[in-house]
Amino acid sequence: MRFVRLPLDRVLHLVASAEDDQRLREKHRDHPGLPHSVDHVVAELSAARAGVPATVAEPNRWNGGRSLLVHGTAWVARLVVTHSGRGYQVRSIDPLRVRDHHRLARHYLALHPAGWRRVDAVRELGDGADACWPRVEQEWERLVRLLADRATAPALAPRHAEFLDAVERVVDANERIALRAAADERPHPYRAVRPVGEQRHGAHSVYGFAVVGSALPEEGAFVQVKGEQRGQVTRLDGQTAVVRFDEPVDWALLPKTGELVTTTSTVVFKARREAITTLRERRALNPHLLPAIVDAQVRPIGEAADTPTEELDPDQLRAFRRALAVEDLMLVLGPPGTGKTRVISQVANAAAVGDGWSRPPWRVLVTAQSNRAVDNVLPRLSPDLVVVRVGNAGTVTDEGRPYLVDEQARELRGRTLAGVAHNLREFDGLDVAERWAAELADRVAATTAALADVDRASAGVDEARRAVGGPARAAVDALVTASAALDDRLDRARRAVQRNARLRGRPLLGWWCRWRSAALDARVERLAADRRTADDALHRARRHLADTTDHLPEVRRAARLLAEARDRVERARRSASTAAHSARAAVGGAEAPPAIRDTVDPATAVGDLTALVAWLDRRLPLLRARARLLAEWHHEVSGATTQLHPELIRYAHVVAATAVGSASRAELSEVDFDLVVVDEAGQIGTADVLVPLVRARRAVLVGDERQLPPFLDAEVGSWGREAADPRIRDLLAKSALEHLVGRLPEDNVVPLTWQRRMPEVIAEFSSREFYGGRLRTARAHEHRDELFGSPLVFVDTSGLPERRRRERPARQRDHRQAGYHNPAEAVLLSRLAAHYAAAGREWAVIVPYTAQVKAVTSAIVDLIGQESHVRLNVGSVDAFQGGERDVVLYGFTRSNPDGNVGFLSELRRANVAFTRAKAQLVLVGDLATITRSRDAGFRDLARSLRDHVAERGEIRRYDEVLDLIGGR
Repeated sequence: MRFVRLPLDRVLHLVASAEDDQRLREKHRDHPGLPHSVDHVVAELSAARAGVPATVAEPNRWNGGRSLLVHGTAWVARLVVTHSGRGYQVRSIDPLRVRDHHRLARHYLALHPAGWRRVDAVRELGDGADACWPRVEQEWERLVRLLADRATAPALAPRHAEFLDAVERVVDANERIALRAAADERPHPYRAVRPVGEQRHGAHSVYGFAVVGSALPEEGAFVQVKGEQRGQVTRLDGQTAVVRFDEPVDWALLPKTGELVTTTSTVVFKARREAITTLRERRALNPHLLPAIVDAQVRPIGEAADTPTEELDPDQLRAFRRALAVEDLMLVLGPPGTGKTRVISQVANAAAVGDGWSRPPWRVLVTAQSNRAVDNVLPRLSPDLVVVRVGNAGTVTDEGRPYLVDEQARELRGRTLAGVAHNLREFDGLDVAERWAAELADRVAATTAALADVDRASAGVDEARRAVGGPARAAVDALVTASAALDDRLDRARRAVQRNARLRGRPLLGWWCRWRSAALDARVERLAADRRTADDALHRARRHLADTTDHLPEVRRAARLLAEARDRVERARRSASTAAHSARAAVGGAEAPPAIRDTVDPATAVGDLTALVAWLDRRLPLLRARARLLAEWHHEVSGATTQLHPELIRYAHVVAATAVGSASRAELSEVDFDLVVVDEAGQIGTADVLVPLVRARRAVLVGDERQLPPFLDAEVGSWGREAADPRIRDLLAKSALEHLVGRLPEDNVVPLTWQRRMPEVIAEFSSREFYGGRLRTARAHEHRDELFGSPLVFVDTSGLPERRRRERPARQRDHRQAGYHNPAEAVLLSRLAAHYAAAGREWAVIVPYTAQVKAVTSAIVDLIGQESHVRLNVGSVDAFQGGERDVVLYGFTRSNPDGNVGFLSELRRANVAFTRAKAQLVLVGDLATITRSRDAGFRDLARSLRDHVAERGEIRRYDEVLDLIGGR
């Protein structure tokens, strides 16, 4: 920690308006720990005698630079220095999160100004006001350097700093373009809103908005309702856009009509910048990460001896064992169908368990670009592992939903509440038990008093008999005296036996003691016999005394008093026993009280009852305190489940999240991982892949560099021109995986070459065109299809009249329908989809343009209904990467005499689309157009495809196929 003492004559000014107070009051309703107003914030800052903990937030180069975070007891305020440098504008005041605690634990500045003051506007800052921002920023940078110098990572090399600068410029450009695109979007008006799955009161996180018009927001888009916080469109249900907000929104305050305004998520860009800063400050868990990524320098890698729990082919087994032996970074290259998910799940299982002797269990992070890829791994993991999925419930798939931290927290809360409620029921009788305990104490006291009366009455009977007993009384007294003398002699004899027994083991006296023991034992027996004789005589004497005196009036009167006392004792005993059993029953299962013996002996009963009273006096207050704690815990657990999230994540063997999502939750902010496995690494840009990589000691990147890149060529061209930097264009155009392939040592790159998904005729084309012939098919596929004789078919539309086959531009008035659509292809694709749906086959229609997606979707819905199901199975290539279907129907859409194919020229899109098919691939398009493409690369691919289908598959005419399925 570093303290910064600002000049004592300087007061720091916070600029905040009445609107800032209003926003803070609204937040206070959901977060009672927040201050009611900015004035309360200033008051708490002014009272901080030991200094105000502060950190400097990460810079954002294109929208204003760094900001200052000052921390109170339960809140954090983000401050931005004014243009004049005289004060700080209050940007936000939010609850203190787990992430904030971790950040402060790492390092912070303690600000000591002369005071803090609030002003309502910048113009109220006087000439003497000074934010002292240069001093704060200078001290912060000095603190960061100091901590970095203490780190184990090597100093940042100039080439590494240049690399991080370039990645940060990519992040800045990406955010600027995303915000610009969001600003260009038209608002989406809505006419009604309802909570989803909840009653219409209180605060909710998910609402359905009935959108007016045909221009719906996209699924996954971030939107904002005027005056409310940001949310994400999780699904479209007809004209209803279902939006999940970042935090609960009050139903009463939500406008029932209004507009959904497209915005963008700053979380993504913040996570990227935090990863970059972590590397700059040399805080990454893997100190060799930058040399590995920038210089392709990695430590030697071997192979672990672990045995997988599933059968793996030789390539998969090599990848599995090297992943468990990696020191810093390795790649697994997996073309479609080669079992990447199986390898990932086996690696995660073995890593999380450990090998039992040399490698302890590792905490594993499984991540990918898409939610689907992350969720595909989870059902394959061992049920003995604690697996937690972190993500948005609206975007996580069905496979991942049971593992969601929110779902598990709710389940844990349910089990906890049930257990606590069961335990609380055991304390239900405490009030009754306390009342019975007080009653029992009174009744035991009454019984004890009655026993004392019995003793006195018994003594009275003895005195009466002595007074009138005469010779009979004298005989009893003599025998009592004789019995006492015998008791004394018997006691001395027994002590003598004990002394003699102790001396028998001594060397000199032992023989004498052994000889004497028989005489001593005989003496004890004789005295004991005499004592029994005396007892008999005493008993007869007392009987004689009773017989001779019981009829006398004095004795009869004393005996009557004794009987009355004994009767009172019995009644008191029964009453106390009733109270005792009632008290014990009321205590119930909370704890087992002392037992009460079933006896009529008053002395024994009083002993048991007295012990019970003492136990109740001692234990009931403790049981009451225990019940109170349980009730408080029940109340706490009944509330939000978020307090359970850190514990679930902390004890998880495997945590799963998307790449950026691994830094999106506060509970994950300081969780370290021993291994991160990144799936779909061929689709993840460098800025995104750094987010999970800085959090783990070693990494395995799994993916296919020949499938879709992070950004399309058209996007790269546009952004690259704006960036005017070839390094930026290269970072945009290639994934982190693609940057490393060919640069890392061969031992750190394991290719998977055996595919089991596609028929060989499909795989053969992709293997030759995209994988250098290295992709091999592991098993034969039996072809069964009533329409086609081959798994690979091209339906050629070039024989149709031009007016039927030609593409058509999308209607410009609907800005959501970009690109082109093709009515002829839409008809055939929809009829084929309906045919395979009726046959019970899994199917998908993949087309390149949004307008064609909409046309095909509408046509299929008209044929089979099931709109939600159809929407899931019609889309662009991006929607299906990582997925698979029995039948894939692919439409090229483009048909024109000029050979214009647009972004079809991005060849990897074709590779992705074709390799989704498990049994049948049907391609529909204009062979004349695509084989005469103006783009040379695509033209060569199209001609190779035509020749391959002609030789190994089937080329069919459009009308012929349409007739087969009754389409005319």
